[in-house]
Amino acid sequence: MKSLSFFAGILLFTIVANAQKESAPIQVPTEVTASLKKMFPETTGLEWTQKKEKYKAEFKVAKTKHKVWLNKTGTVSKHQYEIKKEELPKAVTETINKEYSTYTIHDCERTDNKDITTYKVELKSPADKKKVNFGSDGKVIVKEED
Repeated sequence: MKSLSFFAGILLFTIVANAQKESAPIQVPTEVTASLKKMFPETTGLEWTQKKEKYKAEFKVAKTKHKVWLNKTGTVSKHQYEIKKEELPKAVTETINKEYSTYTIHDCERTDNKDITTYKVELKSPADKKKVNFGSDGKVIVKEED
């Protein structure tokens, strides 16, 4: 019984320590925040996270959700944001109409990663839903079944 109490105490301590670590604000370099503010002056709900040398900003501009990854000098390496289905490239909508004709388009997201642009589209049918990544040329890159 004593060992069970001991392990429960250690587990509780670990949970509290991790929660405090996750909620601790990170120090974002001035160059990074200035670069983001210059590109997106109308941000709301800005939240920062850091993984190694990359800073990830999550925010909204108007009602559009954005995720931007920047290096320590403020250069953007990746930008991911919601788009309307009308903003999908013609090649992507043609592929959807041809290969996923029983599905309807729901949430759409564009990702600019270096010089490559991809589109993640949530497709729903009465039977199931899928998340499919497309290249700008309409070719399927990745399919995720739900």
